[in-house]
Amino acid sequence: MTRKMTITLEESILSNLDDYALKSGKKKAQIIREALNSYLNINTKESKKEKWEKENREAIEFYNKIVDKEGLILKHSRMF
Repeated sequence: MTRKMTITLEESILSNLDDYALKSGKKKAQIIREALNSYLNINTKESKKEKWEKENREAIEFYNKIVDKEGLILKHSRMF
């Protein structure tokens, strides 16, 4: 779902936006949408993955050390 909104931007930003739109062949609304998505990290699986890995790096490293030392958890239950 999309909604219309009005924003106020400085003349220099609008000028840069106009130039970029002409060069890229994209609509200004699309450029603004992409910029906001990038800035807010919305709808990007990669950025969510990176954020999760960063937040859980310590636990991942701890688990990997345990696996290196003792092997996989529940390895005795494997059927192969």
